[in-house]
Amino acid sequence: MATKRQKEPEYTLNIFRHREERTNTTGIVFLVQTVKEFTNFKYEILLNGGLKGKSFELNILGLRTTPLIMPGVGPAIGRKDFPNLKGSYALVVTKLDGETNQFQLELSAQKITVKKAPPQVFIRVSTEQLLLNEN
Repeated sequence: MATKRQKEPEYTLNIFRHREERTNTTGIVFLVQTVKEFTNFKYEILLNGGLKGKSFELNILGLRTTPLIMPGVGPAIGRKDFPNLKGSYALVVTKLDGETNQFQLELSAQKITVKKAPPQVFIRVSTEQLLLNEN
């Protein structure tokens, strides 16, 4: 019997707390990256959305080249910052074609935990902290 092959995720999303050195405030960073790496130019992911009640809404609107069209290698990256929150929140990520993934997050002062995720995802969620390029 043939088994249906699972589609690989197109994006990764890292969610972590980050202290902004300029303002000395802590917030939560949502860093979206493409799994695919680009070899000619650097691209950024256009993100839209916000916090509505107890739900983070993140819309992936597509890709664009960075303002300085410089050669570069790597994934496309998009970033959304939120205030330093605690509690249980839904996370709804929607692609341009309308496909949606919904997750359940638990935010505490010590850690961020993904409590619930769909079985098939187009975006893989992690709470691993990444180094940020502060421009």
